[in-house]
Order: sequence, then C-alpha cells, then structure tokens
Amino acid sequence: MGRIILFDRGEVGGLFIGSAGVRPIPRFAPPVLAHLRAVSDLLRAAHGQSPEEGSSKDMAGLITKVSNLAVERVEAAVGALDATDSLVYLTDDDGFVCGSTGAPPRPIKWPPLGGSSRRDLVASGLLAPDVVELLRRATSKGLKITDILEDPAKAAMTVDIKLSEVAAASLSQLAPSRVASLTNPVDRELVGFFHEVIRDGRFLETWTAEPVAVANRIGVKLSDAAVDRILGSSVIVGRGGDVANLSIEQGIVIGIIAIIVLDQELPTESIIDRSLQEKF
Repeated sequence: MGRIILFDRGEVGGLFIGSAGVRPIPRFAPPVLAHLRAVSDLLRAAHGQSPEEGSSKDMAGLITKVSNLAVERVEAAVGALDATDSLVYLTDDDGFVCGSTGAPPRPIKWPPLGGSSRRDLVASGLLAPDVVELLRRATSKGLKITDILEDPAKAAMTVDIKLSEVAAASLSQLAPSRVASLTNPVDRELVGFFHEVIRDGRFLETWTAEPVAVANRIGVKLSDAAVDRILGSSVIVGRGGDVANLSIEQGIVIGIIAIIVLDQELPTESIIDRSLQEKF
C-alpha cells in the first residue's frame, strides 16, 4: 500500500510513498495519463455548478466513475494504494486528490496563492499608498491600531492625510466591532485571530510565520484554510527589507489587509521587449 504524488500532469513522473520509503516513479503510459487528465478536466468543467442541479448530480456521478477507473489503472501499474487521499494529481494551476475507496475526487488549488511583497501590492493598486501613509503617520503619533480601524476617516483627519473612501472602507472591515459582520467564515476567523494577536502582544513578530504555534499559545483554534491564507501572505509582514521602515504593528495591519481585503491574484502585465512588439 502506498501514496502517489504526480507533478505536472504526471508528465515528469512523481513520487511513490510507501512503508519502505519514498522513491521517484517515471511517467505512466500515455493512456493512463490521458485518463487522469480527463478526471482533472471534468472537475474543472463541473466548477461552479449548483449541487441541486440535475446536470451537476449527473456530472458528479460521471466524475466518480471516471476517477475510480483511473485509480484502478494506476494501481495496475504500481500496486495497491491506500484507501483515502492516496493519489495526488497536480497541474500547473490546480489538481485533485482521491483514494481507492470509490469516494469522489476533490479538486485542489495548486500552487498555493500568496507571497506578494508590499511593493507589488502598491504598484498593482491592490494596497493603496494612502493606507500605508496613514498607518505610518498614525502609529508614529501613538494612535492605537484598533482605533485606526474603528474610524479610519477620523484617524486620517488627526494626522492630516487625505484618505480615499475605498481605503477607509477597506480598513474599517478589520475593526473589532465588525468581525461578526464578515460573511466569509475564513475572513472572520482571520480577523478575529489578528485581534487576539494584538491583544496578547507577545507574538507580533512571529504570528504570520508560525500561525499554528502562536494560535496554540494564545488559545485560538485555526482552520487549515486560515493557516494557508496566513502563510501565503506572510512575506509581506514582519521585519523583511520591504517593510523595514514600518513598525511591527504597521506591518501586521498591512499584512492582514492583503490577506483579507485584498485576497486576489496580482494582475498579469504585458511584457514588451526592445522590438516594441507585445509578446504576452
């Protein structure tokens, strides 16, 4: 019994993890790879369908059957696999995981998103310069982070900075009084954790790099989704060179803004070479 991880649609082979250890495996035969690719394509096609729709139920049944047959072909090639989560199939930007129990495969996002620097966020317009300047001026004057978030407009007036309505609205979403009103459960969990970190005060420098350890120390339970979101944005906070001129509290606020309010991929920019011809 074992588990398999296939990279790049299985075109470059993968890893087999068994009781005897971990070993690389070469790519499967083209028909097997085509079968696995079919499962991935079907999952992508089913994305966004309502579970209540008849067509969605038909698609779910088809995906499960195709997936089960694919697992049988993989087992015929390498041997028996574990019952659950024994086959991980990764493409350039997504994939799926399944086992040999007959349960339907589960789509996964790959690679994990996150890790944009503050400079990237500002340059792309996702993190407004007036937000950065407000945080810098307000904390230098001794304003509490919670007060800034509860009334960003008032904080902006106090430090004589013009704050856009969009920036004020984004900041206010992180206020302690607004936590319960966040509709996304992961957003709600993250903002609540953020305020617990500030309230405790001991882990302002480490909470994004070691979210689980910090959560355990302050008595907070974090879901896997929350941990993944924090880790994905951890490089934009702390004492890194890009935020070296910011205080620790400014850093964590900028980080949580990027994690919660600006949770989206950076826009793709065109690349133009010296021939002035657009290539991408």
